[in-house]
Amino acid sequence: MKIKGSALIHTRNYLNKSWGSELTTALMAKLPPSSREIFGSDRLTSFGWYPVSVWNAVVDEAARWPGKSGAGIVRDIAQYVSQQDLTLAHKVLLKLGTPALVMRQGSVFWSTYFNGGDLIAHQISDRRFRMVLHLGTDPANDPGRLTCREAVTGWQENAIRLSGGYGGQSIHVKCRFERHPVCEYDVSWSR
Repeated sequence: MKIKGSALIHTRNYLNKSWGSELTTALMAKLPPSSREIFGSDRLTSFGWYPVSVWNAVVDEAARWPGKSGAGIVRDIAQYVSQQDLTLAHKVLLKLGTPALVMRQGSVFWSTYFNGGDLIAHQISDRRFRMVLHLGTDPANDPGRLTCREAVTGWQENAIRLSGGYGGQSIHVKCRFERHPVCEYDVSWSR
């Protein structure tokens, strides 16, 4: 599976803005050589597709970084990427749409960033959805544990906020890395 280059570019920009270029360079030095070469490249393009293993290596290393926010950094990165990367059409959908409409479009938004897997919405009530993420668990070919636990939940909560919802919450209730066939999220908002 591959990840859209814009997600990697915005991740790098987020780290440079939040951590500074010196710490970001130090983080890149800890990446596997193939991931470092892609993530640090000036030839990284927004519309290119790159191995998801690069994303996994970056977020895993960022979450381990001493003195930072641990796994929560992945949630922060996902929220930043979603704000920076939305196309005009997506921004209009978020502005004019409702959180429910955005959740129903989960599969479309997922495919904006990943060229495999699927995020399926099951509406439970007006302000509650069960979102089901279908993926494998191979770290070389599938988004890793931090993506399902932190990035997806962070993106969903940010999407609720951007589409006018309040009190948005996404709880990762089942994980494909814990012997479940899929990841499941209980997504809700108060108004």
